Amino acid sequence: MRSQTLKLFTIIIVTAIITAFLTHYLCKKKDQVVIPDKDRSTTICMDYDVEPPAMLTTELVKSMVVKYDSVQLNNIQSATTNAVPRDARAIWFDLETLKKFMYHIEHNVSKNYTLSRNKKIGVRIYYAAYPKNQKMKEMASSQADPNFSYNPNYENLHTLVMIPTITGEDGINYDFNPLDATTYSGFVNMDKKNIYSFINSNYSILSLGTSSNPTATVNGTSQSGTNNISARNHGMLSPPDAINGFGF
Repeated sequence: MRSQTLKLFTIIIVTAIITAFLTHYLCKKKDQVVIPDKDRSTTICMDYDVEPPAMLTTELVKSMVVKYDSVQLNNIQSATTNAVPRDARAIWFDLETLKKFMYHIEHNVSKNYTLSRNKKIGVRIYYAAYPKNQKMKEMASSQADPNFSYNPNYENLHTLVMIPTITGEDGINYDFNPLDATTYSGFVNMDKKNIYSFINSNYSILSLGTSSNPTATVNGTSQSGTNNISARNHGMLSPPDAINGFGF
């Protein structure tokens, strides 16, 4: 009887060790959350060993970069009005910044599982440009991200802004805020009829679902009534930053 008990205990211990090892290996970075309607936990796993890496030929990449430089960038730099003589050719983000951005999208979506179930989550990348330094300095001071600061050398330059998206019942990918459950049906752009008012620094508030002023917790601080959304910008622009290391 004692030997059978010892054997059973050994099997349990070995099984626990193997399970712990597999969990650690397959889910290198995880966060446990409870799914309300199923009362079970889910784990964010970041392991794509079975998926082939994304690749393009250097010829295709070079042809696209050259095309942009010779057409779009050339038109921007030599425009008869509103020219930007030395606009950026590229934007750089460190890997950890991108991983953190993706992680927090998944983490907050998983906490709203009943609203996001069977919906495709994505990221929309907007082409954008930095405003005048005076306006940028004012807005930079009000950002919730403590690492955000403005670079006066970026005035008027081309940049990118990444916004999370969620599919609606109609199959359209809508911008949304993973931090605000009221936006899980998506929110729409500011009044299109007054689009030129933004150029004149007349910024209105986005319509975010049923609440135009979501409450979010950022770095342990409640951000209420500030119209904050989950977004990522503030990469390194080249030029004006160094173009050393460019392969295309």
